[in-house]
Amino acid sequence: MKKKTEFLPFRKIRAINDPIIIKFLKSIFTKDTKFYKSLDDENIHNKFLKTYKKWLKSSKINNLKNLDKFKFACFSNGSSQVFDYFYAKYKDRRFRVLKGDYAYHHLSWRNHFPSWSYIENFDIKKRDALVISLPFSDTGSKHPLMEKLIKKCDRYNIPVLVDCCYYSMCKDINFDFNHKSIKAISFSLSKAFPVSRLRIGMRLTKEDDDDPLFFLQKLGLVNRASAYVGLKLLTKFNFDYIYKKYKKKQNFYCKKLGVSPSNIVSLAIGGEKWKKYNRGGKLNRLCISSLYEKK
Repeated sequence: MKKKTEFLPFRKIRAINDPIIIKFLKSIFTKDTKFYKSLDDENIHNKFLKTYKKWLKSSKINNLKNLDKFKFACFSNGSSQVFDYFYAKYKDRRFRVLKGDYAYHHLSWRNHFPSWSYIENFDIKKRDALVISLPFSDTGSKHPLMEKLIKKCDRYNIPVLVDCCYYSMCKDINFDFNHKSIKAISFSLSKAFPVSRLRIGMRLTKEDDDDPLFFLQKLGLVNRASAYVGLKLLTKFNFDYIYKKYKKKQNFYCKKLGVSPSNIVSLAIGGEKWKKYNRGGKLNRLCISSLYEKK
């Protein structure tokens, strides 16, 4: 008999169902006549990308330097599409990731790239390729090894993908992207806004290498409806909206649960009591978004 999986209410990470955002999204789908017209707008993805890049730089509580060096932007179906193309481009290398980072990576590599390994198990080598999240998926802050790893990748010409899907709901994330090893940066709206099923993302690169993502974009084969929704969200809500609105609730519920608030406003870090939430790293991560929605 198959063992029943224990339900862990704070395991799965998701966006906060902010009532103002939910109401705004419903108005787009039911009252916005331009929503359907966006399907015929051949330039909608470029409008979205231009606005997204500007929106990222507008934060008053975070600072990403030298994003402008990544001049080429592509609409992506969330972050996962960016990951997949990075895997394909560097398929002849050994993929590396830190313990506690997004499970999608090692779940993707286990069958097709079996030589992958955690950074903690083996030192990074010349023929590797690194994927790392910022803020780090398991803690909500910049990983303490990130700067050291990136500099080593610079020395050894190791390609790096930086996953910034959590960046739009955090504070005190400061990083300089002026590194030759960083080949791509991924962003997503699915963590800040409840639109994960719309797959709204962006990839930034320093060059146009005409890979499938560029190819699809040049043909106009992008999800125009999602690009329109993304554009409307970015225009309506400022970058720091989610963090500033829910910071007090984060502190309240963290104190109530006996956990520590993360730099990502929907996450908390628990001690030994919460070890069932461990994702392979040193800390125990909880997503407490659902608590903020209590009336």
